[in-house]
Amino acid sequence: MNKTLRVIVLLFAGILQLHGQCDLQLSGTVLDEHDLTPLDYSTIYVLETGQGTLADSLGAYTLSGLCPGKITVVCSHVGCDPVQISLILNRDTTLNFYPEHHIEVLDQVVTTANKVAEAPAQTRTDLSGQTLERLQGRSLAQMLESVSGVTMVQTGPGIAKPMIHGLYGNRILIVQNDVRQEGQQWGIDHAPEIDPTVAGTMTVIKGAEGVRYGPDALGGVILVKPDPLPRSAGLTGSLMTHLQSNGLGGKVSGQIQGGLQQPGWGWRATGSLRLLGDQYAPDYILSNTGQKEWGFSAQAGYTGNKGTLDLYYSLYQAGFGILRAAHIGNTTDLQAAIQADEPWIQNPFTYEILNPQQRVIHHLAKVEASRKISGMWTLKGRYSLQFDERKEYDVRRGDRDNIPALDLTIISQQGEILAEHRPWRHLAGTIGSSVQYQSNYNVPGTGVRPLIPNFISTTASVFAFERYIQPAYELEAGVRADYRSMDVAKFNDQDQLIRPTFDWFNISGSAGGLFRFSPDWQATLQVASAFRAPGANELFSEGLHHATAALEIGNDSLGIERSLKTILTIQNRRPGWTINLSTYLNPIYGFIYLRPTGDYELTIRGAFPVFRYQQTNALLAGLDLDLTIAMTSWLDYQGQAALLWSDDLQKASPLFGMPPMQFRHSLRLHNQPDASGAALSAGIQIRQVLRQDQSPTEDFAPPPSGYTLVGLTAEWSRGRIRINAGVDNLLCQSYRDYLDRLRYFADAPGRNYYLKTYVHF
Repeated sequence: MNKTLRVIVLLFAGILQLHGQCDLQLSGTVLDEHDLTPLDYSTIYVLETGQGTLADSLGAYTLSGLCPGKITVVCSHVGCDPVQISLILNRDTTLNFYPEHHIEVLDQVVTTANKVAEAPAQTRTDLSGQTLERLQGRSLAQMLESVSGVTMVQTGPGIAKPMIHGLYGNRILIVQNDVRQEGQQWGIDHAPEIDPTVAGTMTVIKGAEGVRYGPDALGGVILVKPDPLPRSAGLTGSLMTHLQSNGLGGKVSGQIQGGLQQPGWGWRATGSLRLLGDQYAPDYILSNTGQKEWGFSAQAGYTGNKGTLDLYYSLYQAGFGILRAAHIGNTTDLQAAIQADEPWIQNPFTYEILNPQQRVIHHLAKVEASRKISGMWTLKGRYSLQFDERKEYDVRRGDRDNIPALDLTIISQQGEILAEHRPWRHLAGTIGSSVQYQSNYNVPGTGVRPLIPNFISTTASVFAFERYIQPAYELEAGVRADYRSMDVAKFNDQDQLIRPTFDWFNISGSAGGLFRFSPDWQATLQVASAFRAPGANELFSEGLHHATAALEIGNDSLGIERSLKTILTIQNRRPGWTINLSTYLNPIYGFIYLRPTGDYELTIRGAFPVFRYQQTNALLAGLDLDLTIAMTSWLDYQGQAALLWSDDLQKASPLFGMPPMQFRHSLRLHNQPDASGAALSAGIQIRQVLRQDQSPTEDFAPPPSGYTLVGLTAEWSRGRIRINAGVDNLLCQSYRDYLDRLRYFADAPGRNYYLKTYVHF
């Protein structure tokens, strides 16, 4: 321990000796794209650091004191969609903005531009540039966990999915390149089938965004958006490697992109490979927790003055091992395993993934086109096709180990037409319609009654939303109507084929606004209704869910969930200081949840705890706090807090599976680049998670104790090369996370050293 502290002191002392003020400058002008008139008093700021300024009456601006490296600059002006640009800064640079389509960049190395068509009342957080790059190598849920109010639900160390304000799965929409991600997202053990390498920007929207993105966005939306394609000839790319000690593996990913000789055309290809073996808790091995993932994407498109064309394809394939000790043979051994300090199965380290395990393949293809049909209106059309195959393998006897116990294929088709109009008499907005067709199929031959039935689902929607724009405020309102049907085919307890059908119709809406009190202070308020029809798993589950090691029982009498989420965000942004405080209230009527019964059931495949789907009226309330302070020219502080309270209004008791209160703190030291352009930084991160005292008494084990994790990072960069090293769980703390469904059987992973390299070319 004393040796570790000496290393920390020496590392930080070295940075202090090198510190200095970053002195690069970014300047330019903000001009209207049509007549080139100056857009006075536009706001320009750096997304990663919060450094910002206002343009003057002639649209000119200057940002000083910037550090070299990849940064993301956002420019916004009343009546225009904000523009976001990522660039590698290594000298004084001129960057002009032409909202909302054209961008001119001089004297810089690499640039990409992205129009951010955001609604003003949204409470959103963007991850891009260096911030996003530093998170690469982790899973999507682990990357998003850096956003306040976002946690992750886990099934052991390898499988995780994001949770926003206590909601996850079917209540969170993940949108990949403007396409709703569709798979078997209902499962707590079903991680999103997305390779994070494709992302140029990740955005977390915390409001109920059902009007624009779909009726079931009760908790929020996650946007995974690639950078815009190059529009001129040339070839660029990047390579990232990530090595880690816990699991003795890592990830390698790369990207290459270019333009054609004919202006407006561009293309991009990405690829990645991730391999981990069994991971270790501080005191023992976590047997059968290896991971194998690989992904590929290709994109090509055209951007012109009159229209656009975008072709996109992605492939994600993964295999995950499930902790072997979570599958027990009888109820006595199961209760003993839950009460034990260590898992009862501990095998030697291996990269081999044995049963129980799951394998996933996900294809996504999209074609999208837009056309300006007048000076005011733009018409967009989009079609996408997704194919998702999931196989889950149980521990079975004889030669049946190679036969999946769950074999699901779901095919999703989506079509959408949008008509967007530019500001007219202070109004800007969109009207549109969409349709989705899904077919879920259980591949025969498993020898097991399907966990969920075959079904065909159809959804048709129409929606509209408008923005009213004034210098001191912006207002928005939207409405959406959705019709959904589901035709089910299943066998009942008497082995008779039945075909129940369901139909749901609902209207949802939202209203809110952005209020600018001064150049430093602003507030957003949004009130949004949303609804969600019960999923096939909630209606008809009837058996063992292998990855969660639990028996799940559905309820075909469940009705629609309805929510009315209110979220208020206050922001203060000034040089060297940024604070965001969000408070929210989310009553959900008919809330569907999986409640532990407290019972165990012995089956032919072992003994497992029993969970049943139930419905109640629930209330979720909480707050998120983000604070960034540039304490000196060489020392930055970042702090986060996330607090959530939940209540089952009918039973006057807490809800099961809600995240406990948590806090994050980080200090980062950084120096001025030397004559060769090299820069060095180091940081310490502390994460505090309190014990979940709001937990129903029916749980199979009491909530685990709270814990504190310490991490260290150090980074060296020079030009287009960056090397990042660090350690997670520095003190090798033994702990169990309340949101990990396998916490009943084992501790979370222990100390992990990692080394990352980034090369841009």
